[in-house]
Amino acid sequence: MTFDSSNDTVAILYDIENAPFEMLDYTLGKARRFQPCRIIVVTDWEKCPTDQKRWERLRRRPGFTFRSVTRTYLGKNSLDSALYDSAVLLYKDGVRRFFIITTDSDFVRIAEALNKGEKSYIIGVGTKQASETLRNAYDEFLCYPPEKPVKPVKKTARKAKNEKAEKEEIAAKAEHQTQEEKPQEKAKRSSRKAAAEKAEAKETKKSAKAEKAPAEEKKPRVSNKATQDEKGREKPKTKGKEAAAKKTHGLQEQKTAEQAAAPAAAEPGTLVLRLPRTLQHELVQRMQSEGVSMDELVTYLLMRGMMH
Repeated sequence: MTFDSSNDTVAILYDIENAPFEMLDYTLGKARRFQPCRIIVVTDWEKCPTDQKRWERLRRRPGFTFRSVTRTYLGKNSLDSALYDSAVLLYKDGVRRFFIITTDSDFVRIAEALNKGEKSYIIGVGTKQASETLRNAYDEFLCYPPEKPVKPVKKTARKAKNEKAEKEEIAAKAEHQTQEEKPQEKAKRSSRKAAAEKAEAKETKKSAKAEKAPAEEKKPRVSNKATQDEKGREKPKTKGKEAAAKKTHGLQEQKTAEQAAAPAAAEPGTLVLRLPRTLQHELVQRMQSEGVSMDELVTYLLMRGMMH
């Protein structure tokens, strides 16, 4: 089988200094989705003597081509520079599908170089710590280790049965508690109803009493004297009682006359008159017969005199 490098080659640029061997093994599995193809692994495995045995086993596996990069100088970023040169050579050879395994943001310039002319399809493989700048330089980014999907926990038949029994038990307890509360609620309702009826009866009684009170006040009081007159059983008054009544009446008339004759405290604009006793007596009688006050009577007489 022959391969056209422009269509059937996948290059894997492995930053062995910043990515573990397990990340390479994970990437090789992902690269198989492009098969049939030739997978070229570019790195410097000779600088990692601790993984030599694993590298020897990997190199014996069929379907892979391994290229060791040549570092033009030693020191920091020497591997970055060597991988950059290898990527440019592969791009010139027509390779357009690349995996870049690293967490180093310096590899952004490799992705830029692979897209200068004809666009390449670049898949980055790194950890969660990879920067956004590095992720955005790729067409696709695979995180290692991959997150395992959370599988829904299946309920066993026994567990489901236990849950059903527990629910039924809770429902039974709730129903039992409701039945126990019913008599208590009934007693409470009866008590509240009795209290309401008692209060209503009390209010009705109070209203009836309030209505009755004004009626009794309006009812004319009949003295024993009037009752005896109606029945024709009135006892004749004694002479002593008549004399006492006349004396009391005379005293009241004298008091009224004195009050009428007594000068009141003069207010500004008030006329004060002093009248003889005979005239006072006549005025009192006239006042009682006319049913007016002394002030009204005197005013009337003065006005009458002025008019005549």
